[in-house]
Amino acid sequence: MKTNITRTGGVLLAVGICVWLSQAFGQSATTTVTTTNAAFTQYVPASETVVVKNESSATPLRYVVSKQTRVVDETGAPVALERISPGSPLSIQYTGTGDRLVASRIVVQRPAGVTTAPVTNGAAMTEQQTTTTTSRPLTREERHALKEQREHPEREAKREAEKEKEALEKAKDRLDDDKH
Repeated sequence: MKTNITRTGGVLLAVGICVWLSQAFGQSATTTVTTTNAAFTQYVPASETVVVKNESSATPLRYVVSKQTRVVDETGAPVALERISPGSPLSIQYTGTGDRLVASRIVVQRPAGVTTAPVTNGAAMTEQQTTTTTSRPLTREERHALKEQREHPEREAKREAEKEKEALEKAKDRLDDDKH
């Protein structure tokens, strides 16, 4: 009996020491997420790298892009890396330092003003037009409606057709009422 108590006490002591050691010497990893603003230069699909030019750095910066990297526009809608125009302003959230920068989120920002020049036919003279758009963040309902329009255009077309049908029926009913 005394042997069993001694063995049990020794086992409990050993377990307690193991637990204490794992807590005392356990490593805690902290990840720092940094955000930088830069201009998009190119996307290299073979190495899954986004190259950007930053005003504070003389050399282009390279960010590794993985499947977990979210690439979105200012409204939060997904954007394909292949569709980003060179020179587009980006806001990049990343981890790492030195040569190993891993992007976790890339936000493609819209330029402040959009400048367009109409096409002319030789001697015709036209003005250059500049459009500036002020935007506000979309509400949850607006984002949902836009997502529905993008993902299910046939639903939107069906809704429009139903609205037109209802309007025609109402107009027909009014004409019938006017005749009587």
